[in-house]
Amino acid sequence: MKRILISISLVLTLLLTACGRESTSPHNTEESKATNATEAITAPLKTESPGTEASATETEIETESEAEPLKTFKNPLLDRAAPDPCIVYHDGYYYGTFTEALGIALYRSTSLEKVFNDEKVIVFNLNEQIQGNIWAPELFYNPATDRWYIYACGSTQGWDFFSIRMFCLESKTNDPFGEYVFKGYTDPNLLAIDQTMFCDEVSGALYTAYSEFTDRGQVIMLAVMENPWTISDQRIRVSYPRYNWEKRGAREDKDSRVNEGPVFLEKNGKLCLLYSASGCWSQYYCLGLIEFNGNSYTVNEIMDKNNWSKHDSAVFSAANDVYGVGHCTFFTSPNGQETWIAYHGMPTSDAGEEGRYAYAQPITFDENGLPVLGKPLSRDSEISVPAGEVSD
Repeated sequence: MKRILISISLVLTLLLTACGRESTSPHNTEESKATNATEAITAPLKTESPGTEASATETEIETESEAEPLKTFKNPLLDRAAPDPCIVYHDGYYYGTFTEALGIALYRSTSLEKVFNDEKVIVFNLNEQIQGNIWAPELFYNPATDRWYIYACGSTQGWDFFSIRMFCLESKTNDPFGEYVFKGYTDPNLLAIDQTMFCDEVSGALYTAYSEFTDRGQVIMLAVMENPWTISDQRIRVSYPRYNWEKRGAREDKDSRVNEGPVFLEKNGKLCLLYSASGCWSQYYCLGLIEFNGNSYTVNEIMDKNNWSKHDSAVFSAANDVYGVGHCTFFTSPNGQETWIAYHGMPTSDAGEEGRYAYAQPITFDENGLPVLGKPLSRDSEISVPAGEVSD
Protein backbone atom coordinates (compact mmCIF):
# COMPACT_ATOMS: atom_id res chain seq x y z
CA MET A 1 0.00 0.00 0.00
CA LYS A 2 2.80 2.36 0.88
CA ARG A 3 4.44 1.63 -2.47
CA ILE A 4 1.21 2.48 -4.34
CA LEU A 5 0.84 5.80 -2.43
CA ILE A 6 4.43 6.67 -3.07
CA SER A 7 4.00 5.91 -6.77
CA ILE A 8 0.80 8.01 -6.98
CA SER A 9 2.53 10.82 -5.10
CA LEU A 10 5.52 10.61 -7.40
CA VAL A 11 3.31 10.72 -10.51
CA LEU A 12 1.40 13.75 -9.16
CA THR A 13 4.65 15.52 -8.33
CA LEU A 14 6.01 14.92 -11.81
CA LEU A 15 2.80 16.13 -13.40
CA LEU A 16 2.68 19.30 -11.27
CA THR A 17 6.33 19.99 -12.02
CA ALA A 18 5.76 19.66 -15.75
CA CYS A 19 2.64 21.87 -15.60
CA GLY A 20 4.53 24.41 -13.55
CA ARG A 21 7.27 24.63 -16.16
CA GLU A 22 4.71 25.22 -18.94
CA SER A 23 2.77 27.85 -16.98
CA THR A 24 5.87 29.85 -16.15
CA SER A 25 7.22 29.87 -19.72
CA PRO A 26 7.11 33.43 -21.09
CA HIS A 27 5.93 32.19 -24.49
CA ASN A 28 2.50 31.29 -23.16
CA THR A 29 1.42 34.60 -21.54
CA GLU A 30 -0.48 37.29 -23.49
CA GLU A 31 2.13 39.88 -22.50
CA SER A 32 4.89 37.59 -23.70
CA LYS A 33 3.12 37.05 -27.02
CA ALA A 34 2.92 40.80 -27.60
CA THR A 35 6.57 41.25 -26.67
CA ASN A 36 7.53 38.37 -28.90
CA ALA A 37 5.57 39.83 -31.83
CA THR A 38 7.33 43.20 -31.46
CA GLU A 39 10.68 41.50 -31.35
CA ALA A 40 9.79 39.58 -34.50
CA ILE A 41 9.11 42.85 -36.39
CA THR A 42 12.10 44.83 -35.14
CA ALA A 43 14.63 42.05 -34.90
CA PRO A 44 15.61 42.04 -38.59
CA LEU A 45 16.42 45.77 -38.44
CA LYS A 46 18.53 45.25 -35.32
CA THR A 47 20.30 42.07 -36.21
CA GLU A 48 20.30 41.78 -40.02
CA SER A 49 22.92 43.55 -42.11
CA PRO A 50 21.71 46.26 -44.57
CA GLY A 51 22.33 43.85 -47.41
CA THR A 52 19.77 41.27 -46.22
CA GLU A 53 16.44 40.83 -47.94
CA ALA A 54 14.40 41.91 -44.91
CA SER A 55 16.35 45.16 -44.45
CA ALA A 56 16.17 46.00 -48.16
CA THR A 57 12.39 45.51 -48.10
CA GLU A 58 11.99 47.87 -45.14
CA THR A 59 14.21 50.47 -46.85
CA GLU A 60 12.23 50.24 -50.08
CA ILE A 61 8.94 50.73 -48.26
CA GLU A 62 10.31 53.76 -46.41
CA THR A 63 11.80 55.27 -49.61
CA GLU A 64 8.60 54.80 -51.57
CA SER A 65 6.51 56.43 -48.88
CA GLU A 66 8.79 59.48 -48.67
CA ALA A 67 9.40 60.01 -52.42
CA GLU A 68 7.67 63.07 -53.87
CA PRO A 69 5.75 62.63 -57.12
CA LEU A 70 7.50 63.97 -60.21
CA LYS A 71 6.10 67.42 -60.98
CA THR A 72 5.27 68.10 -64.62
CA PHE A 73 3.45 70.64 -66.76
CA LYS A 74 2.06 70.88 -70.28
CA ASN A 75 2.48 73.54 -72.94
CA PRO A 76 1.37 76.20 -73.67
CA LEU A 77 2.19 78.36 -70.64
CA LEU A 78 -0.88 80.56 -71.10
CA ASP A 79 -4.35 79.77 -72.46
CA ARG A 80 -4.32 82.78 -74.78
CA ALA A 81 -1.96 84.13 -77.41
CA ALA A 82 1.46 85.20 -76.09
CA PRO A 83 3.80 85.80 -79.03
CA ASP A 84 7.51 86.52 -78.72
CA PRO A 85 7.87 85.21 -75.14
CA CYS A 86 10.91 86.17 -73.08
CA ILE A 87 11.64 84.32 -69.82
CA VAL A 88 14.47 85.01 -67.36
CA TYR A 89 15.18 83.15 -64.10
CA HIS A 90 16.56 85.32 -61.30
CA ASP A 91 16.80 84.98 -57.53
CA GLY A 92 13.95 82.51 -57.01
CA TYR A 93 11.57 83.80 -59.68
CA TYR A 94 10.83 83.28 -63.34
CA TYR A 95 10.22 86.66 -64.99
CA GLY A 96 8.32 86.77 -68.26
CA THR A 97 7.03 89.16 -70.88
CA PHE A 98 5.59 88.94 -74.41
CA THR A 99 4.09 91.08 -77.16
CA GLU A 100 0.90 92.84 -76.08
CA ALA A 101 1.05 95.79 -78.54
CA LEU A 102 -0.55 98.37 -76.18
CA GLY A 103 2.13 98.32 -73.50
CA ILE A 104 4.68 96.20 -71.65
CA ALA A 105 3.79 94.00 -68.70
CA LEU A 106 6.17 91.93 -66.58
CA TYR A 107 5.01 88.69 -65.00
CA ARG A 108 6.67 86.54 -62.38
CA SER A 109 6.22 83.30 -60.46
CA THR A 110 8.25 80.72 -58.59
CA SER A 111 6.72 78.16 -60.98
CA LEU A 112 7.49 78.05 -64.70
CA GLU A 113 4.02 76.70 -65.39
CA LYS A 114 2.50 79.80 -63.75
CA VAL A 115 4.98 82.41 -64.97
CA PHE A 116 2.28 84.27 -66.94
CA ASN A 117 -0.50 83.60 -64.41
CA ASP A 118 0.74 84.77 -61.00
CA GLU A 119 2.05 88.30 -60.34
CA LYS A 120 1.88 91.07 -62.94
CA VAL A 121 3.05 94.68 -63.15
CA ILE A 122 2.62 97.18 -65.98
CA VAL A 123 5.96 98.88 -66.63
CA PHE A 124 5.16 100.85 -69.79
CA ASN A 125 2.10 102.21 -71.59
CA LEU A 126 1.56 104.00 -74.89
CA ASN A 127 2.61 107.64 -74.66
CA GLU A 128 4.00 110.47 -76.77
CA GLN A 129 7.28 108.64 -77.43
CA ILE A 130 5.70 105.29 -78.38
CA GLN A 131 2.15 105.42 -79.75
CA GLY A 132 1.48 101.90 -81.02
CA ASN A 133 2.81 98.52 -82.21
CA ILE A 134 4.86 97.64 -79.12
CA TRP A 135 6.50 94.36 -80.07
CA ALA A 136 8.83 91.75 -78.60
CA PRO A 137 9.96 93.21 -75.25
CA GLU A 138 13.08 91.54 -73.90
CA LEU A 139 14.37 91.69 -70.31
CA PHE A 140 18.12 92.00 -69.78
CA TYR A 141 20.38 92.51 -66.75
CA ASN A 142 23.54 94.60 -67.17
CA PRO A 143 26.15 93.78 -64.49
CA ALA A 144 28.12 96.94 -65.29
CA THR A 145 25.27 99.19 -64.15
CA ASP A 146 23.47 96.76 -61.81
CA ARG A 147 20.23 97.64 -63.58
CA TRP A 148 17.62 95.79 -65.58
CA TYR A 149 16.71 96.89 -69.09
CA ILE A 150 13.77 96.18 -71.36
CA TYR A 151 14.37 96.46 -75.10
CA ALA A 152 11.37 96.68 -77.44
CA CYS A 153 10.11 98.55 -80.49
CA GLY A 154 7.05 100.63 -81.25
CA SER A 155 5.58 103.21 -83.62
CA THR A 156 6.42 106.82 -82.92
CA GLN A 157 3.53 108.11 -85.09
CA GLY A 158 0.27 106.43 -84.22
CA TRP A 159 0.24 102.88 -85.58
CA ASP A 160 2.30 103.68 -88.67
CA PHE A 161 4.57 100.72 -89.42
CA PHE A 162 7.29 102.83 -91.01
CA SER A 163 7.67 104.91 -87.86
CA ILE A 164 8.65 101.86 -85.78
CA ARG A 165 11.80 102.45 -83.72
CA MET A 166 13.63 100.39 -81.11
CA PHE A 167 13.71 101.82 -77.58
CA CYS A 168 15.10 101.08 -74.11
CA LEU A 169 13.67 101.16 -70.58
CA GLU A 170 15.90 101.16 -67.49
CA SER A 171 14.92 99.97 -64.00
CA LYS A 172 15.09 102.57 -61.23
CA THR A 173 16.66 100.01 -58.88
CA ASN A 174 18.17 96.55 -59.24
CA ASP A 175 14.72 95.00 -58.73
CA PRO A 176 13.50 93.63 -62.09
CA PHE A 177 9.89 93.85 -60.85
CA GLY A 178 10.10 97.54 -59.94
CA GLU A 179 9.61 100.77 -61.87
CA TYR A 180 11.24 101.57 -65.22
CA VAL A 181 12.02 104.82 -67.02
CA PHE A 182 12.16 105.51 -70.76
CA LYS A 183 15.81 106.05 -71.72
CA GLY A 184 15.31 106.73 -75.41
CA TYR A 185 15.39 105.27 -78.92
CA THR A 186 18.46 103.11 -79.38
CA ASP A 187 18.66 104.48 -82.94
CA PRO A 188 16.05 107.20 -83.71
CA ASN A 189 16.55 106.93 -87.49
CA LEU A 190 16.48 103.16 -87.98
CA LEU A 191 13.50 101.01 -89.05
CA ALA A 192 14.33 97.89 -87.08
CA ILE A 193 12.85 95.50 -84.50
CA ASP A 194 13.71 92.71 -82.03
CA GLN A 195 16.74 94.11 -80.24
CA THR A 196 18.67 91.69 -78.03
CA MET A 197 21.80 92.10 -75.88
CA PHE A 198 25.02 90.36 -74.88
CA CYS A 199 27.56 91.55 -72.32
CA ASP A 200 31.11 90.25 -72.12
CA GLU A 201 31.90 90.57 -68.43
CA VAL A 202 35.64 90.09 -69.07
CA SER A 203 36.14 92.97 -71.51
CA GLY A 204 33.09 94.95 -70.37
CA ALA A 205 31.90 95.28 -73.98
CA LEU A 206 28.16 95.45 -74.59
CA TYR A 207 26.79 94.14 -77.90
CA THR A 208 23.40 94.14 -79.57
CA ALA A 209 21.75 92.29 -82.44
CA TYR A 210 18.51 93.28 -84.18
CA SER A 211 16.46 92.82 -87.34
CA GLU A 212 16.65 95.64 -89.90
CA PHE A 213 14.25 96.13 -92.82
CA THR A 214 16.17 96.41 -96.12
CA ASP A 215 15.63 95.86 -99.84
CA ARG A 216 16.90 92.29 -99.28
CA GLY A 217 14.23 91.61 -96.67
CA GLN A 218 14.83 91.55 -92.94
CA VAL A 219 18.49 91.03 -92.05
CA ILE A 220 20.33 90.39 -88.78
CA MET A 221 22.67 93.18 -87.74
CA LEU A 222 25.30 93.06 -84.99
CA ALA A 223 26.61 96.22 -83.29
CA VAL A 224 28.55 97.57 -80.35
CA MET A 225 26.62 99.65 -77.80
CA GLU A 226 27.94 103.06 -76.70
CA ASN A 227 25.89 102.63 -73.53
CA PRO A 228 22.88 100.46 -72.66
CA TRP A 229 20.47 102.73 -74.59
CA THR A 230 22.54 103.84 -77.61
CA ILE A 231 23.78 101.80 -80.59
CA SER A 232 27.19 102.87 -81.87
CA ASP A 233 28.25 103.17 -85.51
CA GLN A 234 30.22 99.90 -85.31
CA ARG A 235 27.83 97.54 -87.11
CA ILE A 236 28.02 94.49 -89.34
CA ARG A 237 25.44 92.31 -91.07
CA VAL A 238 25.76 88.66 -90.02
CA SER A 239 22.77 87.15 -91.85
CA TYR A 240 20.22 87.79 -94.59
CA PRO A 241 17.49 85.47 -96.00
CA ARG A 242 19.62 83.31 -98.27
CA TYR A 243 18.04 79.84 -98.18
CA ASN A 244 14.54 78.75 -99.23
CA TRP A 245 13.59 77.84 -95.66
CA GLU A 246 14.16 81.51 -94.74
CA LYS A 247 11.67 82.85 -97.34
CA ARG A 248 8.52 80.78 -96.92
CA GLY A 249 4.95 81.88 -96.21
CA ALA A 250 4.73 84.71 -98.74
CA ARG A 251 1.53 86.77 -98.89
CA GLU A 252 0.49 89.67 -101.10
CA ASP A 253 0.81 92.04 -98.16
CA LYS A 254 3.80 90.37 -96.52
CA ASP A 255 7.43 89.89 -97.51
CA SER A 256 8.47 86.44 -96.32
CA ARG A 257 12.20 87.10 -96.71
CA VAL A 258 12.67 87.19 -92.97
CA ASN A 259 15.57 87.01 -90.53
CA GLU A 260 14.34 88.39 -87.17
CA GLY A 261 14.14 87.77 -83.44
CA PRO A 262 17.89 87.26 -82.84
CA VAL A 263 19.00 86.10 -79.41
CA PHE A 264 22.47 85.36 -78.04
CA LEU A 265 23.22 82.03 -76.41
CA GLU A 266 26.55 81.52 -74.64
CA LYS A 267 27.46 78.25 -72.95
CA ASN A 268 30.86 77.09 -71.73
CA GLY A 269 32.75 79.54 -73.91
CA LYS A 270 30.72 78.91 -77.06
CA LEU A 271 28.67 81.83 -78.42
CA CYS A 272 25.83 81.60 -80.95
CA LEU A 273 23.07 83.75 -82.37
CA LEU A 274 19.71 82.05 -82.86
CA TYR A 275 17.21 83.82 -85.11
CA SER A 276 13.77 83.30 -86.65
CA ALA A 277 13.21 82.83 -90.38
CA SER A 278 10.26 82.95 -92.84
CA GLY A 279 6.92 84.62 -92.14
CA CYS A 280 5.90 84.68 -88.48
CA TRP A 281 2.25 84.39 -89.62
CA SER A 282 2.96 81.07 -91.34
CA GLN A 283 3.45 77.46 -90.32
CA TYR A 284 6.98 77.68 -91.76
CA TYR A 285 8.40 80.03 -89.13
CA CYS A 286 11.52 78.34 -87.73
CA LEU A 287 14.89 78.93 -86.09
CA GLY A 288 18.31 79.27 -87.71
CA LEU A 289 21.75 79.45 -86.10
CA ILE A 290 24.82 81.65 -86.60
CA GLU A 291 27.97 80.38 -84.90
CA PHE A 292 30.77 82.55 -83.54
CA ASN A 293 34.22 81.10 -84.22
CA GLY A 294 36.47 83.83 -82.81
CA ASN A 295 39.00 83.45 -80.00
CA SER A 296 37.53 85.97 -77.56
CA TYR A 297 34.57 88.30 -77.04
CA THR A 298 36.55 91.45 -77.57
CA VAL A 299 35.25 94.07 -80.01
CA ASN A 300 37.86 93.23 -82.66
CA GLU A 301 36.87 89.57 -82.62
CA ILE A 302 33.10 89.99 -82.34
CA MET A 303 32.93 92.62 -85.08
CA ASP A 304 34.91 90.56 -87.58
CA LYS A 305 32.39 89.13 -90.08
CA ASN A 306 34.73 86.26 -90.86
CA ASN A 307 34.26 84.97 -87.30
CA TRP A 308 30.54 84.32 -87.87
CA SER A 309 29.30 81.31 -89.85
CA LYS A 310 25.67 80.62 -90.67
CA HIS A 311 24.26 77.08 -90.69
CA ASP A 312 22.56 76.15 -93.95
CA SER A 313 19.48 74.44 -92.47
CA ALA A 314 16.95 75.22 -89.77
CA VAL A 315 17.71 73.97 -86.26
CA PHE A 316 14.13 74.07 -84.92
CA SER A 317 10.92 73.78 -86.94
CA ALA A 318 7.32 72.54 -86.84
CA ALA A 319 6.66 69.07 -85.42
CA ASN A 320 4.17 67.19 -83.24
CA ASP A 321 1.26 69.45 -84.30
CA VAL A 322 3.07 72.58 -83.15
CA TYR A 323 3.56 74.95 -86.07
CA GLY A 324 5.31 78.23 -86.78
CA VAL A 325 7.84 77.84 -83.97
CA GLY A 326 10.19 80.73 -83.37
CA HIS A 327 11.14 84.01 -81.68
CA CYS A 328 12.87 82.35 -78.76
CA THR A 329 14.81 83.26 -75.65
CA PHE A 330 16.83 81.07 -73.29
CA PHE A 331 16.91 80.76 -69.52
CA THR A 332 18.50 78.54 -66.88
CA SER A 333 16.83 76.22 -64.39
CA PRO A 334 16.77 77.24 -60.70
CA ASN A 335 19.77 75.03 -59.91
CA GLY A 336 21.71 76.43 -62.88
CA GLN A 337 22.28 73.01 -64.43
CA GLU A 338 19.75 73.09 -67.28
CA THR A 339 19.18 75.42 -70.23
CA TRP A 340 15.62 75.98 -71.41
CA ILE A 341 14.12 77.57 -74.50
CA ALA A 342 10.99 79.73 -74.51
CA TYR A 343 9.34 80.20 -77.91
CA HIS A 344 5.96 80.68 -79.53
CA GLY A 345 4.10 78.16 -81.64
CA MET A 346 0.70 77.63 -83.26
CA PRO A 347 -1.81 74.85 -82.49
CA THR A 348 -2.77 74.59 -86.18
CA SER A 349 -0.96 75.29 -89.43
CA ASP A 350 -3.24 78.24 -90.26
CA ALA A 351 -3.58 79.87 -86.82
CA GLY A 352 -1.79 83.00 -88.04
CA GLU A 353 -0.36 85.89 -86.03
CA GLU A 354 -3.22 85.82 -83.53
CA GLY A 355 -2.66 82.14 -82.74
CA ARG A 356 0.88 82.22 -81.38
CA TYR A 357 1.15 80.70 -77.88
CA ALA A 358 4.07 80.54 -75.43
CA TYR A 359 5.92 77.24 -74.99
CA ALA A 360 8.96 76.12 -73.01
CA GLN A 361 11.13 73.00 -72.94
CA PRO A 362 14.72 71.97 -72.03
CA ILE A 363 17.54 71.77 -74.56
CA THR A 364 20.94 70.09 -74.64
CA PHE A 365 24.34 70.77 -76.22
CA ASP A 366 26.51 68.65 -78.50
CA GLU A 367 30.21 67.83 -78.10
CA ASN A 368 31.14 71.08 -79.85
CA GLY A 369 29.09 73.19 -77.47
CA LEU A 370 26.37 73.94 -80.01
CA PRO A 371 22.73 73.87 -78.86
CA VAL A 372 20.60 70.85 -79.72
CA LEU A 373 17.02 72.09 -79.73
CA GLY A 374 15.34 68.86 -80.81
CA LYS A 375 11.68 69.17 -81.83
CA PRO A 376 8.76 71.07 -80.32
CA LEU A 377 7.05 68.88 -77.73
CA SER A 378 3.36 68.24 -78.29
CA ARG A 379 0.66 69.83 -76.16
CA ASP A 380 0.01 66.40 -74.65
CA SER A 381 3.59 65.96 -73.45
CA GLU A 382 4.17 65.86 -69.69
CA ILE A 383 7.31 67.94 -69.22
CA SER A 384 9.30 67.71 -65.98
CA VAL A 385 9.67 71.12 -64.33
CA PRO A 386 13.12 72.74 -64.44
CA ALA A 387 15.67 71.18 -62.08
CA GLY A 388 15.68 72.80 -58.65
CA GLU A 389 12.20 74.26 -58.90
CA VAL A 390 10.55 74.15 -55.47
CA SER A 391 7.07 72.60 -55.40
CA ASP A 392 4.18 74.62 -54.03
